[in-house]
Amino acid sequence: MHKTAPALIVLALLTFVATLAARQGPAQDKTSVKQVMLTMTIPASDVIFTAASEPPKDEHGWQDVRKSTLVLTESGELLLTGRLAKDNATWMEMARAMIAQANVTLKAIDAKDLDALAQAADDMYVTCKACHDRYME
Repeated sequence: MHKTAPALIVLALLTFVATLAARQGPAQDKTSVKQVMLTMTIPASDVIFTAASEPPKDEHGWQDVRKSTLVLTESGELLLTGRLAKDNATWMEMARAMIAQANVTLKAIDAKDLDALAQAADDMYVTCKACHDRYME
């Protein structure tokens, strides 16, 4: 894979988020939780889960995992928006938990701490599973 490909993917995802945030009215109604999950949350979390079992080999690899973690944070922020929120209590707590766990993951990545990354990925999985168990159809 060309070195700029992951950066272009992240740029495209961030552009997607910015576009969604800028929209108002009926156009925004087209975005669903499923779309956010499929285009942002799942691909970003997959990169984190893979890095926990197959650690990055170089600085470029660490930066790719970091970018995916930032996308995961942004997807959590997007899931907090009024129309996408399933409720004002548990859903919001779970979205905030995903954001908090992404921040823990960022610290592990910045420290290049493989044990902390593995633990953060495990904790992220638990966070994701709890939400999916409650809200996934």
